[in-house]
Amino acid sequence: MANTEKRKPLPTIGVDKYTFFAVLTDTSEGATYGDPYNLRGTVEIAPTDAGGSDVFDADNGAYETSNYIEKLGHDITNADIPPEVDSMWRGLTQKDGVVEVGNDTKTVYFGVAWRILKSDGSYRYVRYYKGSYSFASNVGGKTKASSGAPEKQTAKATYTAVQRDFDNNYYAYFDESDLPEGVTKTELEENWFKDMNYYPVKKAL
Repeated sequence: MANTEKRKPLPTIGVDKYTFFAVLTDTSEGATYGDPYNLRGTVEIAPTDAGGSDVFDADNGAYETSNYIEKLGHDITNADIPPEVDSMWRGLTQKDGVVEVGNDTKTVYFGVAWRILKSDGSYRYVRYYKGSYSFASNVGGKTKASSGAPEKQTAKATYTAVQRDFDNNYYAYFDESDLPEGVTKTELEENWFKDMNYYPVKKAL
């Protein structure tokens, strides 16, 4: 049973299990995805979401407001973006291991999921249903210092989310502490990172 008591909000202290899935189909009938790909080495995931309110003035004052959200998605900082992943995100094909980038750009859509570690050891699970990647070239670098420890250099990418045609949703998230009755953490993790359409549903007794 989900805990309905008021819980102390906890800070997050880590992130891992960044897993993406190619969107195969997305129609009013449903959405299907390819096999999961776990990208190891996640350093940071920073949401790019923004939004605000527009005020409509009438009768010499604020008469009505409308809220909006925009730029949904996230920036990911990773230990590296390997050529295999780079080519998938760009919609390219490696030729004997070589990634060739030209002006024939493609938009390839992916779903993505990850988990965020909280200070009590529990997790928050996040997934974006559909979006595409864009990023600066990951072939740059800095010289190694002649003394001291070498600087660890990372790669970055931006994931821009769009609404899924199937249900118009952008993303979803779920706290481990809200697990419904009969659903274990093991079951949740096995399915969250395997099936983008999975929901942790309370099991009948």
